[in-house]
Amino acid sequence: MNVNLFEKANKIIRECDTAYFGVLDENGFPDVSTVSIVKPENIFEARFTTNKDSNKVKRLLRNNKASLCIHTGSANITLVGTAEILTDQETKSLYWLDWFIDHYPGGATDPDYVVIRFKSQRVSLWLGGEGAEFAIDELLTTQSRCGLLCSWCAFKVSHGCQGCVALEGKPFWGECPVAKCCQDKGYSHCGQCGDMPCDILKEFSCGEGEHCAKPAGARMDSSRLPYA
Repeated sequence: MNVNLFEKANKIIRECDTAYFGVLDENGFPDVSTVSIVKPENIFEARFTTNKDSNKVKRLLRNNKASLCIHTGSANITLVGTAEILTDQETKSLYWLDWFIDHYPGGATDPDYVVIRFKSQRVSLWLGGEGAEFAIDELLTTQSRCGLLCSWCAFKVSHGCQGCVALEGKPFWGECPVAKCCQDKGYSHCGQCGDMPCDILKEFSCGEGEHCAKPAGARMDSSRLPYA
């Protein structure tokens, strides 16, 4: 997999409003239901609401392992991880949508209204005929200065490239202006810089060159990852 597939997955998630959520019932069998994702962003986390006394909540309190599947057209995104029940008023107000009033007459302060936060640990993707499986911890390890996911880059094997971090800003094709800028400022990656995305990163990510991101801008998305 490369950064482009990662960005495609995030784009699909941001445009989705429905997913399939699986938990383990009291006998250890999977139980799947349809949920409406609230303010979806990326593969790392998802939030949706439910009733405080629902079977989902009871089962998650017993065993918080869960799975979330997003399917649209020929794309399939399966996330495996854990879920927790959030009842604090700040979170409830933050994720409240007007149409929730049909389910929770008391509004955002309704005691029956709770938010479920799902956090991914493992990801399986099938997008446009291309698939990938990886752990979130692997994705959040700093692999490059600009956000390129080196472990899935085709040039790693074909050109024996160890990446700009190991090669101090000089990958197989020459000195990288983004890596040099990042290193000169003393940063591990561009996401630590207050000027991100700067003109150098924009050109490198959105330009037409061979090593620019496809789709344009994908590298800027991954450079914002909360790297370990």
